[in-house]
Amino acid sequence: MKDLINKNKIFFIPYFMVSALAVSILFIFDKKTSHLILTSVHNKFLDSFFSLITHLGDGIIVALTGFIFLMIRVKYGLLILLSYSLSGLLVQLIKNTVFDDFDRPFKYFEDTSRLHIVEGLNIHVYNSFPSGHATSAFALFFAICLISENKLLKIASFVIASAVAYSRVYLSQHFLIDIWAGSVTGIIFALFTWIIIKNSKYNFLNKSLVKR
Repeated sequence: MKDLINKNKIFFIPYFMVSALAVSILFIFDKKTSHLILTSVHNKFLDSFFSLITHLGDGIIVALTGFIFLMIRVKYGLLILLSYSLSGLLVQLIKNTVFDDFDRPFKYFEDTSRLHIVEGLNIHVYNSFPSGHATSAFALFFAICLISENKLLKIASFVIASAVAYSRVYLSQHFLIDIWAGSVTGIIFALFTWIIIKNSKYNFLNKSLVKR
């Protein structure tokens, strides 16, 4: 575990720094205030950018990426698919049972005129905690970080996952605590799935589905 974390410290260090900032904000401000602060900077370019990048957390995108990686090596595809599906199942269970009364920003705010709403966006109002998109994004991109030996790709994985997660706040689909919890869930599932796969003795895991 220590060696695994050390090899991916280029992802973990900025993640822990951003997480520390997020937790500090959560302790200092209430949900409404922190949300208004985090969405106070907005413009047409950011509206378009975050409306597009948020889709990298869609289940279909993550699943397709997993199947593509299966073509490269079975264990890579399984890492992505299992990390995504297992973390997603847990998140959906939590959202619809334990925290089913947690409303999203548009319903939580009494005065929705204070929210920045992107035109044409389909706004959700229920099942806010935790964020499924943030979970999926961190499960996917941390899995890619674990797979890759390239430092630039590891950094890019953190940046993209963080952008997808923040997009959920920017678009007023989630609160900060929702995306933070989702990021932790995605990372944990990807990490332990990788440990199990790496320690497996099955030879087929190192093969590609397109090569014999």
